[in-house]
Amino acid sequence: MNYVQVTRTPGQTMADYEEITRALGPERVSGHLQHHVGMVDGDLVIVDVWQSRAHADRFAAERLFPAFERSGRSLGAGAEIIAFEPAVSGIPA
Repeated sequence: MNYVQVTRTPGQTMADYEEITRALGPERVSGHLQHHVGMVDGDLVIVDVWQSRAHADRFAAERLFPAFERSGRSLGAGAEIIAFEPAVSGIPA
């Protein structure tokens, strides 16, 4: 079952996002299906779709949190994360 994660981080910018992306490196991420990023009302919003929660958790532990640490940044106290396994995936054509 797919796993969707929406992260909204007040006070972070596209420049912050790009810095973390550079710290992550170019390696492909196993189980990552879609990635969308943009600004909403001044907050950075990231939407990721994964093959499973296990894939998302492994990425966070092995790649994302170490990238934050290497860059000297943190997710921020005001970060909001909404994650769920969708009841319905996609809309039939």
